[in-house]
Amino acid sequence: MMSDDLMSDPINPAEGPGTSDGKQAAKGSAAAAWNTKKFREDYLMAKNKLLDQKFSVSEYPDPLSPRPPHPKQYPPGTNPELERKLQELIARVKSSTGNGVVGTA
Repeated sequence: MMSDDLMSDPINPAEGPGTSDGKQAAKGSAAAAWNTKKFREDYLMAKNKLLDQKFSVSEYPDPLSPRPPHPKQYPPGTNPELERKLQELIARVKSSTGNGVVGTA
């Protein structure tokens, strides 16, 4: 087996001289077949069937932008300020006992 047979170009395979001209002409006509009015109409019809016509990206917030806390994050009567005060109290208690456990001897 010759090395040319093993490493032939997949676009232009090593075949007889008369066969590649006919294939190139067929490829050219097949490639141009998609650029027709019927194809564009069929493409738009299929696209419209696949897409949700009621969808609007403006109804959804930007997922990367900062958001306020979720309403269910804080029970009624609490807020971020109360949470901050409680976190400070917890930190003071942990630092005063040394090991973070209150009421043990």
